[in-house]
Amino acid sequence: MALQSLRRPLCPATSTSGAILRSFSSTPAAAGKSSKLALRDMMRDCPAYPYPIKHTYKQSWFGLYDGKHIQFGNNIPDGEYSAKTKRTWKPNVKTKKLYSKAMGKFLQVPLTTSVLRTIDKVGGVDEYLLSIKPARLASLGPFGWKMRHELMQTPKIKERFREESAKLGIFTSRKQRKAAEAAERAALAEQGAVTEKKAEDMAEFLKRISI
Repeated sequence: MALQSLRRPLCPATSTSGAILRSFSSTPAAAGKSSKLALRDMMRDCPAYPYPIKHTYKQSWFGLYDGKHIQFGNNIPDGEYSAKTKRTWKPNVKTKKLYSKAMGKFLQVPLTTSVLRTIDKVGGVDEYLLSIKPARLASLGPFGWKMRHELMQTPKIKERFREESAKLGIFTSRKQRKAAEAAERAALAEQGAVTEKKAEDMAEFLKRISI
């Protein structure tokens, strides 16, 4: 009986709330992944973010915050002899599901209400992420930069970029350039044939008038 009482119980110790208690140990519990390691893992498969990353509000690294950060200030009481007290203002952050037409799926994104208004204004999350304005790129942050990179790898966006490049006369391959040059030569030849036909018709008309 004495040996049985010294044996460790088969089930782990639990608290009054039912949570499993950690057995005593001099080794500290394993810490969670730090923000810097999580940021490094998130940005591993995309180009380097070209703008400085602020370290004052690390929560903004993992959402669309539009450059919003935590602000610090004081509560100013009405009383004449009352002391000021420290306080903070945090951004108004929501978690929303946004539909991406290029990816064909919903994306669950933490974002500020100002970003949500901008997305509605420009016509969707795809247009918001693909903007080339320097201020927009700087406000995307690491999370938005990664989303932009993933969006640009989709077939729909690649096809859209090819069409826009062709309209501007910018070709990404030699085959496209040769096809464009052939089409231009054909158009010029057709235009020359039309001009020559008009000249012949005009000469014949003048000949008839002179008679």
